[in-house]
Amino acid sequence: MRTRALAGSFLALLPTALLAQTVTRFEQNDPRITYIGTWDTNTNPLESGGSAVLANLNGSQAQILFNGTGITWIGESDYYSGNCYLTLDGVVISVDTSNPSSSTLYQKAMWSSGTLSPGLHRLTIESLHSHDDSTNQAWIWIDAFDVQNGTLVDPSQVAASTNVDQTDPSINYLGHWFTQSGAQYSGGSVNMAVDPGARADFTFNGSAVTWIGYRDQWSGQAQVLLDGAVQQTVDTYLNPSAAQTVTYSLSGLSPGKHVLSIVVVGTHSSDSAGDWVWLDGFQLSASAAIGPPAASPPSIHAGGIVSAASYSAAPVAPGQLISIFGENFLASGNANATQLPLPTQLGPQNTSVTACGQPLPLYAVYPGQINAQLPMECPTSGTATATVTVGGQTATQTFSVAPASPAIFTVNGSGSGDGIVVHGDNSLVSAAKPASAGEEVVIYCTGLGATNPSFGTGAVANQMNNAALPVKVSVGGKAATVVYSGMTQGSIGLYQINAIMPSGLTGSQPIVVSVNSSYSSPSGVNTWMQ
Repeated sequence: MRTRALAGSFLALLPTALLAQTVTRFEQNDPRITYIGTWDTNTNPLESGGSAVLANLNGSQAQILFNGTGITWIGESDYYSGNCYLTLDGVVISVDTSNPSSSTLYQKAMWSSGTLSPGLHRLTIESLHSHDDSTNQAWIWIDAFDVQNGTLVDPSQVAASTNVDQTDPSINYLGHWFTQSGAQYSGGSVNMAVDPGARADFTFNGSAVTWIGYRDQWSGQAQVLLDGAVQQTVDTYLNPSAAQTVTYSLSGLSPGKHVLSIVVVGTHSSDSAGDWVWLDGFQLSASAAIGPPAASPPSIHAGGIVSAASYSAAPVAPGQLISIFGENFLASGNANATQLPLPTQLGPQNTSVTACGQPLPLYAVYPGQINAQLPMECPTSGTATATVTVGGQTATQTFSVAPASPAIFTVNGSGSGDGIVVHGDNSLVSAAKPASAGEEVVIYCTGLGATNPSFGTGAVANQMNNAALPVKVSVGGKAATVVYSGMTQGSIGLYQINAIMPSGLTGSQPIVVSVNSSYSSPSGVNTWMQ
């Protein structure tokens, strides 16, 4: 049975313009918030939820991992508040939380960012035990966090691939780490720390692990721990300098979950001029990353490779979003991509899919379903073969391909019913808020085929583009005027059509997208008119 598990995967990464913005408040005592150092609890009915926490010792931290498009730190500000460091995704800024007047500002938005890309982000607030001349103390208050279009996340993530960049959520940072950009680093950036006690904990599942770093004449010493046990103090000094170099390796570990910790010592050898410790990522051997095999080999249902919007077994098109239905893709639960670009492996058995000679970027894996992007390298006619690999065991299935295979995403994720069509203010077209004749709406879909310019497999559409083949839209049997069709900027495999709605229609009306007059979206999708 097809579960049609769409909402938790594709919609979580679709542009925020699809749906109205939602903001969820999480109180300061949420167990998913990690506190380090000394934090005191204060109770006051003027505080969110009736309580807040505060710290003024240098180095005390609060760490938040969240999945969303924005976050606001809610705190308190008064004459006794001070300065802190705030780090978001490795970028550090200084925040002055004080209010020089005698009044106390409760539930104040201390800092906010609402322009983040959908996905996983890490926020750290660090007390500096400092204040400016206009205030008297250095207290830092945390009352709550407002997350935009998302939620807090359990920080104990497990690595989901064999090559892990330092930004991966499986790495948890303690202390003050800086980020430096550069083409010489893996993924274009590297993290570095110099303060004694600064720490990075990497959670992985396997029997061998390698720390990849940057080493130069200013590099210092770090202590390496495995599952809390000290392994070695490593001298990272190197002359001449080298990027993406092996800093430390461990092998022969017992199978299963482990935590490798790197702790800055704050010392250096006589040859070095500094104490810096650099982290560019980790590598797991293929055998280590695969983990335990699935209980049973995976299988793909006949006709199980379909459009992710309609779940139709009609031919699929290169670059579109697809769903693969079968068995034993995952032992239980689900594994979701948390950021862009998308991974090509997900889950404890590193579930992966290849087709047309390419690994598929994955949105989500469930026991009986995989959501992914079909490679751009696939042909536009005939058949192709997909291979699903789970814990070293494989399953294959052929599927038909075509230049286009349009399908409209639906609100309920079933492939039928109200389509995801939005007004100019980004609110959904619905029975309560129907579209008007002459109004320009946006229809979200997949399978429109090639675009100009084109984007590679797994590449985020980063500029305006146009569908290479002509696109038409009909509503209630009447032609809507298409003013734009192409991939949605900031997305992977998602297309949009901007169309002007026809006149003379009211109520729920069928909506159909056709490409090149040869390929049409399945029936059963509607939109509302007035």
